[in-house]
Amino acid sequence: MRGHAGGFVRAWRALGWVLLAVCAMAADGWHRPFWVLGPDQGLPMGGIASLTQDTEGFIWVGTENGLLRYEGGASSRWTRADGLPSDTAHRVLADPAGGIWVATPHGLAHIQDGRIAVAKLDEAPPGLAPTTMALDEASRLWVATTEGLFVQQRGLQFKALAWATQGRQFSLARGRRGAMHLGSDRGVWTFLPGGSIQSWGPAEGLPAGGVTTLVEDRQGNLWAGTGRQLVMKPLDALRFTDQSQHLKGSLSPNSVPFLDVDGSVWIPTQAGALHLEDGKAELLDTNMGLPFRWVRTVFRDREGTLWVLGTTLARLQGSGRIWNHALSGGDSGEVVWAMLRDPQGRLLVGTDDGAVRQEGGRFRRIPGTEGRRIKYQKVDRTGLLWMVSTVGPTLWLRPGATRAEVAPLGDLGFGINTVIEDSRGTVWLGHTRQGLLRWDPRSSRLVQEVGPGSAPGAVLGVFQIKEDPQGRLWAATGGGLYLRDERRVWRQFNASQGLKPYGLFGLDFLPDGSAWIFYQEPLGLTRVRVEGDQLTVVEQRTKGQGLRSNMVYAVAVDNLGHTWATTEQGVDRLDPVLHLGRREGMVTEDCDLLGLLAEPGRLWVGTAGGLVRYDTDQVTAQGAPPRVHILRVIHGERQTEAPMEELATVSAKEASLAFRVAVPSYKDEGLLRIQVRLVGLEESWHDVDAPLVRYPALPGGNYRFEARAMSPEGGLGPVTSLRFQVRPPWWRSWWMLGLEALAVLGALGLLVWVRLAALARAKVELEALVARRTDELSARNEELSGALGRVRQLSGLLPICSCCKKIRDDRGYWNQLEQYFSEHSDVGFSHGICPECVGTMFPGRGQKPGDTSIQETPPNGNST
Repeated sequence: MRGHAGGFVRAWRALGWVLLAVCAMAADGWHRPFWVLGPDQGLPMGGIASLTQDTEGFIWVGTENGLLRYEGGASSRWTRADGLPSDTAHRVLADPAGGIWVATPHGLAHIQDGRIAVAKLDEAPPGLAPTTMALDEASRLWVATTEGLFVQQRGLQFKALAWATQGRQFSLARGRRGAMHLGSDRGVWTFLPGGSIQSWGPAEGLPAGGVTTLVEDRQGNLWAGTGRQLVMKPLDALRFTDQSQHLKGSLSPNSVPFLDVDGSVWIPTQAGALHLEDGKAELLDTNMGLPFRWVRTVFRDREGTLWVLGTTLARLQGSGRIWNHALSGGDSGEVVWAMLRDPQGRLLVGTDDGAVRQEGGRFRRIPGTEGRRIKYQKVDRTGLLWMVSTVGPTLWLRPGATRAEVAPLGDLGFGINTVIEDSRGTVWLGHTRQGLLRWDPRSSRLVQEVGPGSAPGAVLGVFQIKEDPQGRLWAATGGGLYLRDERRVWRQFNASQGLKPYGLFGLDFLPDGSAWIFYQEPLGLTRVRVEGDQLTVVEQRTKGQGLRSNMVYAVAVDNLGHTWATTEQGVDRLDPVLHLGRREGMVTEDCDLLGLLAEPGRLWVGTAGGLVRYDTDQVTAQGAPPRVHILRVIHGERQTEAPMEELATVSAKEASLAFRVAVPSYKDEGLLRIQVRLVGLEESWHDVDAPLVRYPALPGGNYRFEARAMSPEGGLGPVTSLRFQVRPPWWRSWWMLGLEALAVLGALGLLVWVRLAALARAKVELEALVARRTDELSARNEELSGALGRVRQLSGLLPICSCCKKIRDDRGYWNQLEQYFSEHSDVGFSHGICPECVGTMFPGRGQKPGDTSIQETPPNGNST
């Protein structure tokens, strides 16, 4: 930032000249746009005493209820509970080495990186109240108190200045050549670098009541005053001269004058802020749009935004380049359709309530136009002013006349959209229904050049006609683009040649001969080039490509070749990209059709709320957004304040983190987008809706939180990052995971062992079972083999006695048949007697006829 200080000074000096050049417009109804900050921005509505900006770009606000750091949409607060000597911070001043100085009724403190330290004022009693303070050329802090003057030695150490005086000290100001000025109720003392002191009092022209306001401008003029008196002493002069004629109200008590970056000074008064530069004095007051009368201090931040502190805190919008005029006596502005410079250089404005002309610095309505909508105007080379309207007759204001009249144009004079005069002196008019008309002064009538066609009910609306440097006429119509070439032949270009299939509203030419055209539908801008009978579409611009909206109402190319376009969302400049809207100070973003005029150094915009003027001189492209700051990290019940290069390891209990981020930029406040991502959890960037970004219940691991700002035009700022590690819970720690792994391995080993043991046991049991079954099978086999052997013996040829039926065994013995079978088989015998034998052996006891029973003897030989 310091490397660009010279450029900033030149820019703001030029801005100061612009301010002085247009301040006189306040008496003519022009208003500068201010935005009042309050609770919606995290600030109080009142009770603000002072403000400053630290080296990081944050605005600090001293209030009656603590010290605030304004972070854009929110604030951080420090009070006595945080270490301040008092809850009241009546003076704040940025420390070039970092942090800010805070003067309170109970002592001087320094705050940096959220840490508060109380300064030591030599041998003064603790809690000595500073009344005012200022930095000298060596960036040392000078502090005036009720006990004397103290000068910073090193850090928080201050030494009392060996200087005897009486009375109260009110104001300190840095002077040229290393001097410091002190204003008191006795006069002014100037402390020179060599140690000498100069003093001035009422005898040298100072107010008798003392000096409460003191400031030196870039030329060395020392301004001093109190109450209704303001005096000034040139650098090497010995006396002060009275300058009270510049005051419109009393100097504000307990106020702080401001030395602007261009060397001019602002002096707070009870009637506004008095701006003094090079002998010129202008008052920024309620007539110029200031929302309050009493001013306590003025401050300009690094981006050039002017802040004014009074009963509330207000901020000038649009870098001081936007002015609004209602063109009416009430609060509601008139609808503005057209702007034009007449041959005398006066601005002509067409409104819904007639035409107004700038005369003597004021706008005056042209008689005869009251109550009529004036959509377009043109002064031809005869001095005749044409004023056309889509809902009424065309009006003329003849040269030298003071009152407008209805032009004698017949029925075609009603419903005209646009009027121009070409380089040959021919006046052309565009009708809402009847196409292109030419004024024939010889016959005093309108001639239809291009009509709507022969179809019943056909219409051709012509909305804008312009002549290019080649002398060709271009007409934006409901039927496409009509072009009258050098041979005076009209050609039509429409969707068949590459245009969108919708009617056109308007156009303007670029220095290279191409032209921007826009449509009756929200289709953005199309750049075309026409050569002979050929139309070529060069490029298409839509929302996001320099436009906030596709619904274009007007387009104009300025003398530098910059393209400006109006939409229902304000004004856009394409290359380099710039946007103007409500936040930049426009009374409304609702622009009107074809209500745009680009002049060298300024732009005029017609809106639904009046006329807007924007000074375009020295307007540069918006740079990259500033760096996002990580102000605070909340982890669990603890929080860590900036600065932070790396965050300490976070325990598992604190794994829900929240990051407080802010961008110290107030020029585009509300338009800058903050994008974040947490590397280790997510890879893509995403926008955040609130300055507090939360990540609940993060798993253990290594992370990197990143944040960056994005401008409305898509420019990206530098990336701010913060590394940290989240410690996993004990059950997810490495040693626990190791134990778990060992336990799992042990369990697996035990399972394998148990399985192998079970298999071994099963094997043994199986082997035993197999052996047992084998034995059983062997025994059964032997039994079977024996039985089989016996079966073989019985199945052989048995020697049997034919008489007694005994059987001879293998040993040659004869055995009873029963005995033989019992020994060689499992057959048992029971004895009985058959009926035949009964009859034979026991005659008379034979079997009766039909008796089939058999008498058997049980195996034991006993019969029953």
